[in-house]
Amino acid sequence: MRSSLVRSLGIAAGILVLTGVQNASAQVMDPVEFTTSFPFTVGYATLPAGSYTIRPDDDNAAVFELTGAHESVLFETNNTRARETPKKSEVVFKRYGDGYVLKDIWVEGSDGGVEAVTVEGERHAARHGSQSEQRIDARKKLETARNR
Repeated sequence: MRSSLVRSLGIAAGILVLTGVQNASAQVMDPVEFTTSFPFTVGYATLPAGSYTIRPDDDNAAVFELTGAHESVLFETNNTRARETPKKSEVVFKRYGDGYVLKDIWVEGSDGGVEAVTVEGERHAARHGSQSEQRIDARKKLETARNR
């Protein structure tokens, strides 16, 4: 009897751990749309001002695809948590001098977001200049399987 209780508690704990892992990896699930009035860098690519859609890659939850009118790039992310649950969806850029780097993606109502992995160019810019933050309003785009 005691061993079945221990086994049941172990199974319950395992389910809770797996549920937590699933929630942590499913930070931004729906595509997010935004428009910038400035060029920016994400990963190793520099993109012009314009309208973009960001969506998670189907094969790797840590990789996101950013698509614009004439360009498409993949970039690597890490999951992150907001101090407070965002009241609106937004994309956050770090500004280093005259350049902008895409950093965070937040979706309204979810305290989990993603942060673009820092690459060497951004580390160099951060060491040699002041930085500020620029937040751009974004919209969740609901897609059907056909649209992807």
